[in-house]
Amino acid sequence: MEVKDYSIQELCDKTGLPRRTIHFYSQQGILPPPSGAGLGAHYDEGHLLRLLLIPVLRQQGLRLDEIRSQLTGMDLEALQALHLQLGQAHRPPAPQPVGQVYTHYALPGGMTLIAPDSLSPAERLKLNTLLETARRLFSSSRPLCPDFPLND
Repeated sequence: MEVKDYSIQELCDKTGLPRRTIHFYSQQGILPPPSGAGLGAHYDEGHLLRLLLIPVLRQQGLRLDEIRSQLTGMDLEALQALHLQLGQAHRPPAPQPVGQVYTHYALPGGMTLIAPDSLSPAERLKLNTLLETARRLFSSSRPLCPDFPLND
């Protein structure tokens, strides 16, 4: 049986986890250190299975120290069995949206209000009220508070 080695980027791609998280799990002893170091570091199937199991075990309410205890010393066969037992197919999680889309609303005085485009209709109504109020407040020449006069 061929042993598959993974780079850190391949692990990130297969698990959806950032490098930082993988390094954190390694520092915490949940994930064994990779073979090699630096750019030559590589990970095996056991690393991949552990990384796929961690979020499943977290969803079951286990703390990281409990997960470390459970996974420590497990060989590849035991990891595969646990992976199957938990009903996880050997596939990466569904891709998450890369980013949020925002709209920038210009306000008087060179200010900008930035809001996500994914607002619900109720939130959009509140946003419109906020924009109208902000424009009215900043267009007024009256000080909002007597102790802090506008310096226009």
